[in-house]
Amino acid sequence: MSSHRNSIWRRGLRELHELPLRLRLSALLVAMLMVGLLVTGTAATYELRGFLQRQEDVELQVTSGQLVAASVARHQQPGSPAPSPSITRNGYVVRLQWTTDTPQDYFRSGTSQPLFPTLSPTSPQVRDGKPFTVGSVNSNSSWRVVAGTTVVDGVAVPYAVAASQDSLHATVDRLAAIVALAGLIVLLAFAVLGWYAVRRTLRPLTNIQSTARRIAAGDLTQRIPVHQTRDEVASLAHSLNLMLGRIEVSFAARQASEERMRRFVADASHELRTPLASVRGYAELYRMGAVTGAKDVAAAMRRIEDEATRLGMMVDELLLLTRLDTPEFGPGEAGRPFTAVDLTVLAADAVQDARARAPHRTIRILSLHGPLQATMVSGDDAALRQVLTNLLTNALRYTPSDTPIEVLVGYQKDADETAHVIVRDHGPGVEAALSERVFERFYRADAARNSAHGGSGLGLAIVSAIITSHQGTVALTRTARGGATFTIGIPSIAQRPHKKREGSNKISVANWTADQIHAE
Repeated sequence: MSSHRNSIWRRGLRELHELPLRLRLSALLVAMLMVGLLVTGTAATYELRGFLQRQEDVELQVTSGQLVAASVARHQQPGSPAPSPSITRNGYVVRLQWTTDTPQDYFRSGTSQPLFPTLSPTSPQVRDGKPFTVGSVNSNSSWRVVAGTTVVDGVAVPYAVAASQDSLHATVDRLAAIVALAGLIVLLAFAVLGWYAVRRTLRPLTNIQSTARRIAAGDLTQRIPVHQTRDEVASLAHSLNLMLGRIEVSFAARQASEERMRRFVADASHELRTPLASVRGYAELYRMGAVTGAKDVAAAMRRIEDEATRLGMMVDELLLLTRLDTPEFGPGEAGRPFTAVDLTVLAADAVQDARARAPHRTIRILSLHGPLQATMVSGDDAALRQVLTNLLTNALRYTPSDTPIEVLVGYQKDADETAHVIVRDHGPGVEAALSERVFERFYRADAARNSAHGGSGLGLAIVSAIITSHQGTVALTRTARGGATFTIGIPSIAQRPHKKREGSNKISVANWTADQIHAE
């Protein structure tokens, strides 16, 4: 039986929890108010009953003496006048226990009669003298009784005076009815107002639910309306909007990344297919006997070697980009810790290497401000050398041979914390609308920048990845008189050096003549 009751109780709680939140809150508020009204009404009723009871006890004790005296007089002299109507109108009954066995009642009216106890001088009620309650002989009425003794002709006669409590009960019952009716009206009004208030309070949750459904349908631009309040629901809506904004940004970034990845895979497949097709074509020509002469065989082998070399270079660059894309690349990477690097020395070495590859070109190293001096940053020496090599190779490859190339290095006057290297050419340049895309993998600004120039389309992408790993920036702008200008900015070492480095680094810069390093 106990387990059955527990099962019913658990099922009821489960069904209660399945109700809508607004209904549960409204029911809870109404239940709390009902309990409060019930407790208040009960306490008020009991307090009123006690107050009226105490008043009647005082009145009963005051009037009992007059009523007993009038009863004794009526017993001794029948026809004696009755007490004042103001005293007897409350339904008093007086009982005198004379020496005979049968007691005598006085001033009794109506059919109701109090159930008097046995009266004797030794009765506890008679000796105590305090009011007490008795029932009725032939009804459900109750009486308040005070007992005592009075001396008649030298004899102690026990008496009891009873007062009907019908008026007290009627007053208390009327109050209880009024309290119950008023409580019911208050409960109904509160239920209606509470339902409206709960619905209005929970309306933002409904908005959140609707917004969540639209977002689940795929519209990530949806936001929850936030009311100008400071409650928990408004705080929740604000926090959810922040989360939704970040989700939208992350999802957009993910989509963009996936699109770049698809484009990269397609471009890589295309770029790798070209040298592979060339190698396969020459091999098939040789197998089919189309290449017979010694010179033709040598030319075919040379082309196969060139395409294989280009293919290997492209694969190496792809592997490098993959390594640069990993979060672990940066300061403290295993085997490649960042060290103090002088960009002036790196730029001078890169210019010197470029002059060796293209001795007919005019390539100069200049200072951004004043004479050349050490420009210290924290970075990967080999990676930064590759950045400068790629930029100079790009400038040599895509500019006319009679145009100069300048490399400027130093600190900005208004930003000592950033070191800059600028590679500037005076060739055809790149359109401003394409300045951001040139750093994409396998992107070429025009048809002239294709694999025929020996490039893989990954050089500037490698530059961007390396500079980003150094927490720096790289940008492409148009040279004032035509051409392309690549500007690299890298955070410098906190304490800017003011002296040139000694040893081999100083010799690398000093090897340049005065007319080679002068500013335009």
